[in-house]
Parts: sequence; C-alpha cells; structure tokens
Amino acid sequence: MESKIPSSEQAYWGLRAMKTVALADGTLDDAELHLLASVQQIFGTTHAPEQLSPITPADLARGFPDPQLRQQLVQGLIVMSLIDGRANAQETELVEQFAQALELSAPEVKDLRHVLKGEMLQLRLDLARRFWLRDKVKDIWNTEGLRGIYKFMRGMIGKYEDTALAARYQALEHYPAGSLGRAYWEYCRANGFALPGEKDGAAEPILFHDCAHVLSGYGTEPEGEVQVACFSAGFQRRDPWLFVFFVLLQFHVGIRMTPITKARTGFFDPAKALVAIRRGAAMNVDLNNGWDYWPVMGEQVEELRRRYNILPSETFEPAIRQAVGNVA
Repeated sequence: MESKIPSSEQAYWGLRAMKTVALADGTLDDAELHLLASVQQIFGTTHAPEQLSPITPADLARGFPDPQLRQQLVQGLIVMSLIDGRANAQETELVEQFAQALELSAPEVKDLRHVLKGEMLQLRLDLARRFWLRDKVKDIWNTEGLRGIYKFMRGMIGKYEDTALAARYQALEHYPAGSLGRAYWEYCRANGFALPGEKDGAAEPILFHDCAHVLSGYGTEPEGEVQVACFSAGFQRRDPWLFVFFVLLQFHVGIRMTPITKARTGFFDPAKALVAIRRGAAMNVDLNNGWDYWPVMGEQVEELRRRYNILPSETFEPAIRQAVGNVA
C-alpha cells in the first residue's frame, strides 16, 4: 500500500477530524481513544485528546489539498466510525460530509452507508465487484477458459479434487525443514486445512493468502486473520483498503462477509493493525500480483523474509506503545 505521511499540521487537522467523527454520537469511548493514540504513532504526534478541537469539513478541506492524503483520511474516518463495533447514523453522515468537502466520491463511503442501513446484499455485491478475486478469475478465463473457471469455482467451495495436483502439494512434506514449502504443508496440517487438489482443498489462486500467513507469522484465529489482512493491504498495490474493510466488518463489527468463516466481534486492534500494515508496506514484492511461490518453495522462510524485507513486528511496536502511553 503506497501511503503518505502528512505534515505535522495536516496530521493535527486529520486527528481533529477523527475526533469530530467520534464525538458525533456524543461520546468518546475507549476504543476511539485507542484508535487516536495508535494513529499518532504513524503521524509522529503526541496530542492529548483534549487538545484536539472539533473541525468542520470545509476547514479540513483547506488543509488537505493532496488527493491521496484525502483518501487515506476518509478511510481513517470510516474506521473511526466503526471502531466501537457498530455503524451510527450521526457518524456516518459526518463521514459523508467530510468526503464531500474533500471532493471524494469513494465507494467505501457508500459501503459505510450500506452497513448503516443493513443493506448486506448491496454491500457484498459492491465488495465482490472490486475484490482481488475478480482479477484472478479474469486471468483464469484468459489462460484456461471455461474449464479453468469451473475448476476454480469448485476449488473455492472445496469440491474440486485432483490427485496429481494433491500429490504435488503433499510432496512438500519432504521439503527441507524451515523452507516455505515445508512451512506451508505444516501450516495446512496444523490448522486442519486440506491441500489444493484434496477434498475441501483451497483453490490455487488464493494460495498467496496462506503464504502471507506463513511469511508474516500471523495465525489463523480472528485476531491473526485481521493482522494478516492488514499485512496484505500493506503489500497490495490495487485497492488495498478492501482487505482492511473486509476484516473490520467480518471480525470486528460482526457482519458475515464469507460463508466459510463465522462472523466475530471486537478483534480489530488498531495498534496491531497499523503494525501489520507497516510491515506489509515495507515489502518490496506484492504477493498477490505476479508473485510465483513455486520457484521459492524450497527456500528458507527466514531468507525470504530478508529478501522481501518483511520486518519483525517489534520494529514498529515500541513506537506504538510509546504513542499509546503518551496519549492514554
């Protein structure tokens, strides 16, 4: 995810906007305070909440001429509006006013309105239209045609079996200890996941997600899924916000976005999410765009982390702990 760090003045104005949205319902709760504190680590600021006075959309727009900063801020406002675990009419309307003043006609703002109104079909259709799977399906159609689409769709619901394909992945058990291939095989077996080609196995085009788990070290419990999605948003070059929004809804707001996984609430920790995004953004490769895992399956995970510049979480966590402590 290409992201820009605002100037100190712009950061101050953006934080004021986030607090303004948080206060739209009359309260500033612990989750909202924690989000403000976590964001300040990225901005490099240490404003106490009481120092952040409200700001109007028109005043904010004057301090944010850069289109990318405007988009990033609106996305941050959306997170703020949902961080307490529910959509709120006053906060949603204020986010829309800020987006309008910033001259953004962003689909994510419309999606927030869908969440507020409980329009789940419209929400899911819009996200599906923009989701990365769409590009995967296009590639499969261009290279394999209808037969490839059939295989992919069957694989997505765990119904495609291919003994030769399964054997190729089963052979990863015999790869060197510590290699990506062996680590992926262990990851699948430890979590009870079938391998591609096996019954209930995943479709190959989504294997980058499992490799992201292995390379990042994030687990498959709800908190881990949130972090690996944010990690993926960091390295993703096309519409990275979808990764963040998807898990914010699925694992924090409690809206079931996939038939495979049960919806949960309260698992979006902004400090950990920001660390994960920064880890992904520091990478020099997009695992979801042009990366072929097979040539490196025999290489050590630690070597690949060095090659792809996947930094340990601790690289960023001390600063976040300091920022949270200064603002709490």
